[in-house]
Amino acid sequence: MKKYFTCGLVFLFALLCGPFSQGNGFDFPEPFPPTPFNTSTKQRTYIIHAPINDLTEFRELVEQVSVLKPFGRVLVNISTLAEKSFYEIPKGRNFWHEYASYNPTPYKFYPDDKIKPYIPQRFVENNRKLILAKAEILRQHNLKAAFWSYEPNFLPPEFFNEYPHLMGPRVDHPRRNNKPAFAPCLSMEETQLMNQNMVRKLLTEVPEIETFFFKTNDAGSGICWSDWQYTGPNGPQHCKEQSMGQRVRTLMETFKKGAGEAGKEIEIYLTGSMFSDEERADIYEHLPQDCYFQSHNSDEVRGIGSGIVSKYPIRGFFHPLKIIEDIGSLIEDDPGTVFISFRASYDRGYENYHSRGQLIDFLLEYLKRDGVVNSDILLQEYCEKWVGGGLQDRLYKAFRTLEEVEEFRKSEVKGLSNLYWTVSTRHITRPLVFNPLLLTPEEESYYLPFVFNPSEKEAREDYVDIHGSRRELNYEGGQEYAARLDEIAIEMEDIAATAGKVKEMRDWITGVRLQSSLVRSAVHFSEAQRIIDRNRDKLTKGPDRPDKVPTWKGDEDLLLFNDVMRKELDNSQTLIVLLEAGGMDGIAHADHPFYEDTFLLGPDLVDQLKRKRRIMLDHWTDIERFLKTPLK
Repeated sequence: MKKYFTCGLVFLFALLCGPFSQGNGFDFPEPFPPTPFNTSTKQRTYIIHAPINDLTEFRELVEQVSVLKPFGRVLVNISTLAEKSFYEIPKGRNFWHEYASYNPTPYKFYPDDKIKPYIPQRFVENNRKLILAKAEILRQHNLKAAFWSYEPNFLPPEFFNEYPHLMGPRVDHPRRNNKPAFAPCLSMEETQLMNQNMVRKLLTEVPEIETFFFKTNDAGSGICWSDWQYTGPNGPQHCKEQSMGQRVRTLMETFKKGAGEAGKEIEIYLTGSMFSDEERADIYEHLPQDCYFQSHNSDEVRGIGSGIVSKYPIRGFFHPLKIIEDIGSLIEDDPGTVFISFRASYDRGYENYHSRGQLIDFLLEYLKRDGVVNSDILLQEYCEKWVGGGLQDRLYKAFRTLEEVEEFRKSEVKGLSNLYWTVSTRHITRPLVFNPLLLTPEEESYYLPFVFNPSEKEAREDYVDIHGSRRELNYEGGQEYAARLDEIAIEMEDIAATAGKVKEMRDWITGVRLQSSLVRSAVHFSEAQRIIDRNRDKLTKGPDRPDKVPTWKGDEDLLLFNDVMRKELDNSQTLIVLLEAGGMDGIAHADHPFYEDTFLLGPDLVDQLKRKRRIMLDHWTDIERFLKTPLK
């Protein structure tokens, strides 16, 4: 059985085995110009990123990507934590800490002596055990390693109680948390020495690491006085006048000094980070040698990713034409470094074996043909390979239609995100009812603790509070998008059955079906909230019997809400059937209830969906206490 991740933006001690520990041998008792890159002296580098901590699956990944060795240097990220950092999440609804709870950083593997007392020893030991085991697997396959992290990562408050002079910026998000979090100040020599020592220890023990790539100013990390700090630019007064380029240069040089002390030369990439335009320009001016700032793709450093990057929690959403075109664009630009991501946000999941292999296969085709590839022709070739028997044209057309449908989503269902709408709001499992205040604590118990909101009241009452701001989705556009996905799934099911390839195409079809269901939930809750908002005065006034004046239709909003409510009830039943038929393999989830969190669904997802339906039916007539019913 495949293991699933249990994040952040992403270290506990429990007797229970979860998705990060189960099966791996660990026991837990408790628009700027591109950066210069000399391609004439440096072969292309491929950096693979998948947050896998099961060693069997990691070995499978390594074997999959080893086929790229003839075409360049292949590095695999090995910084995934063995366990979630439960110790750093304050009690209460501190959901910002959930972003960061799987964040890798050197101090979680080889902490400096100053930090060591504030990090659980067994947590560190298990992280070390995992990274060393991964390094051994890479040695066996003659591959090198990369280390992904968030820098400078926030530290426990107890650390700053002991070393208050090292406190840097507040890095948490005030709308998403109830407790502050602070990162160390990079300008302090003690901070620099800590980083230097930790990198030296890390590379001495794991010499396979040749590259660091990190993110900052988001999900648990941040730099003093940056424009992008969520609370506003902040930090100690003594470093306020330093430029952002100087700060980033200091961090990179500190890492390079630590590597030098270990006898290593490393490359450093600042990726996916958030800075103002002025800060970006300054960072480019201060980059040390072999250090690169690629907050966005450039001609020299490019990235590609699988479906889980945008469709989490779905594993196996296969969009071949997009992948082929992305690879074609990448090869045409001839970058020196290619990041290949099979990672979901906050390290909560990773792409399945089949979809990883298909992306690598497409990339190989381009490399073997020296980039001279027509995307349409390549997809047609693969359709013939996959189904043949005269069915390839139908399959090609289905994938072409999927391209059109995804373009429709971008224009007509703006703001849609499975991760933020259906998962972290728990739209997927919470009951859609007219007045959530009428639910009992027991009825709320299985979903409300996981709804991303620092306020329990807002989590309970507002379906469209998405991480601190109110959002809405195009209801009609979402319904059409889902319906067109269903049509594609039906066509692919018929092709698979006719070709005798039901098993081979199951992942693709399941991914499309899951996406249809998740988007339906999102737009249902968005539309329901619109109706609730229109009738806020009646909800505030309280339950009241309708008057006795005959009315053919009753209150129009009652009919509209009942329609949305019924659609979500039926959608949940459709999803139950899909999951019970093997669809759980296509959705990232925890292996044990203990590891369910705001970004990770529980292993009892089907039972939760059934519970959702029962509660909705129990509260089906609640709305009739507030809005007028028909009398015919």
